[in-house]
Amino acid sequence: MVKRRTPKATAAAQAEPTPEQIEAFAAGVDGGAGSPSKKAKQPDATAIRDYKAIRVPFNEYEYQQLVQGAALSGRSKLNFMRHAMLVMAKELQAGKGKK
Repeated sequence: MVKRRTPKATAAAQAEPTPEQIEAFAAGVDGGAGSPSKKAKQPDATAIRDYKAIRVPFNEYEYQQLVQGAALSGRSKLNFMRHAMLVMAKELQAGKGKK
């Protein structure tokens, strides 16, 4: 025998939200005064490196330069690229204020 199920609550039985509730919800979605303010968190320079990964293709000349530069600096190839990127970014940021 089939047991028929009946819904416990229908859509008509739900209460309509008040205009104040609608405004509070909209303000929270839009990041208005009703929502807690979120400060932009400064990235940690010593954090674990699992945020993003990229694949960088090199030609033979560029790869040989990378190998030679890493060997001369005593760094791994990956650390050499990271270090070069950080130094270049710092130089560019310092030079931005001089213009």
